[in-house]
Amino acid sequence: MKAKPAIAIVEWTSLPLLLLAGLLVISGYGLTSEAARNASLGLLTFSRSQTIHLSRLVKLGFVSLLLVHTYAGTEVLAKKVEKTGHQRLAALMEYSVLAFLIYVGWIAANGEFGG
Repeated sequence: MKAKPAIAIVEWTSLPLLLLAGLLVISGYGLTSEAARNASLGLLTFSRSQTIHLSRLVKLGFVSLLLVHTYAGTEVLAKKVEKTGHQRLAALMEYSVLAFLIYVGWIAANGEFGG
């Protein structure tokens, strides 16, 4: 992947990723903490928190954005490392992150759709 499209992907996925991560964190606290529910001024109830936190759309959206964002960000970093003359290190970074992201995606897909 070239650096310019990778940077664009990182930029475009940043805000949605932040919003979904925040939603998952807040809904998680809404499930476990009475103080968090009280601090939300009634916006966060246990049932709302449960609906948000267990939503397949929210979870898969978060994981998808995370995978794409991380891969593109790694590509940007690898290109910078390559320019310093460390091609093998750049390749190691790219392939190890890609392997890890495939594993994370596999776990997420099995968690949502597996038996």
